[in-house]
Amino acid sequence: MRSSDGVRLLRDGMHLGERLSRWADLVGAGLFAVLFLSLILQVVRRFVFGAPAAWTEELAAIAFVWVIFWGAAFTTELAAHPSVDLVVSRFGPISSRVLYALGLLLLAGCFLWALPGMADYIFFMARERTPVLDLPVSCVYGVFLAFALMVVLRCLAGIVRPPPPTRPDVSREA
Repeated sequence: MRSSDGVRLLRDGMHLGERLSRWADLVGAGLFAVLFLSLILQVVRRFVFGAPAAWTEELAAIAFVWVIFWGAAFTTELAAHPSVDLVVSRFGPISSRVLYALGLLLLAGCFLWALPGMADYIFFMARERTPVLDLPVSCVYGVFLAFALMVVLRCLAGIVRPPPPTRPDVSREA
């Protein structure tokens, strides 16, 4: 394999990653559109026509679950998730890097440990159905399994890659 082949494969892989990221963003936007439109339809049916529809409430609740976990799993970068940095910031760069990696390893380990139980419960809930739309409950909460798996993968990737640079403290001058 020539070095130019390796560069081409790396470049093509980055393009694939960008395409997958774009696709994930579009799916998230579609889920949000379903959530928004079902809420609008519910408001119109309830307050304009005086005939509320139960299926719009259920669809909005399902879309909300999917928007939250899909977004957290596939469209939000690891650095954008909330984190507490009370201890790590007090150490030097090498110690901070080690503590950052240990924190990610601990988080990945917790999710990895819980993953079989989550999968078992979600597949078990396939026998239950939602009250109005009659969907399997496993379809409603199946996105949580993808979320948990992506947490593990993103944590492992965060251990390999250096952490994002920290922001300098912002002064509170008024």
